[in-house]
Amino acid sequence: MIFNRTNCFFFFITIIFIGFSNPSFSQKATKSQTGIASWYGSKYHGRKTSSGERYNRFEMTAAHKKLPFGTKVKVTNLDNNKSVIVRINDRGPFVGERIIDVSEAAAKALEIRGAGLGEVKVEVLGTPGAEMASLDETELEQDDEVFTIEAGSFLKPQFAIAFSEKLKAFDKHLSIELSEEQFNGMTIHRIKAGRFENKQQAEAFNDLLAEEGLHGVVAEA
Repeated sequence: MIFNRTNCFFFFITIIFIGFSNPSFSQKATKSQTGIASWYGSKYHGRKTSSGERYNRFEMTAAHKKLPFGTKVKVTNLDNNKSVIVRINDRGPFVGERIIDVSEAAAKALEIRGAGLGEVKVEVLGTPGAEMASLDETELEQDDEVFTIEAGSFLKPQFAIAFSEKLKAFDKHLSIELSEEQFNGMTIHRIKAGRFENKQQAEAFNDLLAEEGLHGVVAEA
């Protein structure tokens, strides 16, 4: 084959086209992305996100540059294989080559909170309005269950109320359920904190409570 200047020109153009036409993460053909994750915490707690929601550092949410709000993604820490499922409700991160910015609860579960950054794999599980066929059986089971944190049992109601107020001070959005049960002729005042979509989310929140001495036991609601 004889290469003249015209042939070389078209060959060069073809190489450029092939090199830059691979699908990006935002396109439907691509379901995963690998890169650096970061997290954001108390400084942004309660502030409005790009979706209009209030950021809650205790929920399993994340910021992404392109994915539609409401998209559920699985984030896996490639160093320890820990993974979480988060919902996209914000835009970012806009620092360097980072690909996702997760909430503090998610960072705790992934074990990247201390380091601040971690190499992760992000996999799209489902977008708003899309069928959930892409979810595996375990994830579907988690979506059907609701979990709570059994935060404490007290004989005196004033102690239960005081502990409830501490939980509310920790997170003003946290739902608190007070109940009474009879046990051996005594009235027990029990506290249940929060309602979580899955056990993983409840355990991550309970870990954050533990740092303040407020943790309990994760159980089905």
